[in-house]
Amino acid sequence: MINPFLARSLGVCSLVVCFLLVSACSTLRSDFESPTVKVTGLRLLPSQGLDQRIGVDLAIANPNAQDLSLRGISYTIGIESFSVLSGVTSQVPTLKAYEETPVNLVVSANVLQFIRLMEQLGRTGLKDEVAYTFDAKLDFSALLPAMRIRESGSIPLVQKAQP
Repeated sequence: MINPFLARSLGVCSLVVCFLLVSACSTLRSDFESPTVKVTGLRLLPSQGLDQRIGVDLAIANPNAQDLSLRGISYTIGIESFSVLSGVTSQVPTLKAYEETPVNLVVSANVLQFIRLMEQLGRTGLKDEVAYTFDAKLDFSALLPAMRIRESGSIPLVQKAQP
């Protein structure tokens, strides 16, 4: 049989440990800010059979006071609502505190989505610009949950005349 004093002491210690854990977790994310991602470049890479690979250069800014380690990134690039490029990588450098880190990704073309995009552009006609989206899931290796980031904009297809 357990001594009542020992049982009460264990109960109090358990409550104190739970309180400390909850306090520690709440302070862990109180000043955390989401990193920002910019697409800084696109380039064609040598194709492998029918698989056309494209290099995507990113700049990921870490606005926090601590370095952030990533386990990996999954990403998709859409053009006019069609997810035409996608990829994953576990080869991600540590995002240094208060710095912008260059990250190079390789994406593969989704041929079926690309055909659908071309079919739509053939039906609706080519515009002066096309809309794009860049979606990424950053999987942190610390106690932080995975984070989803989206950047969107438009790519001009016609150069505007200079006045």
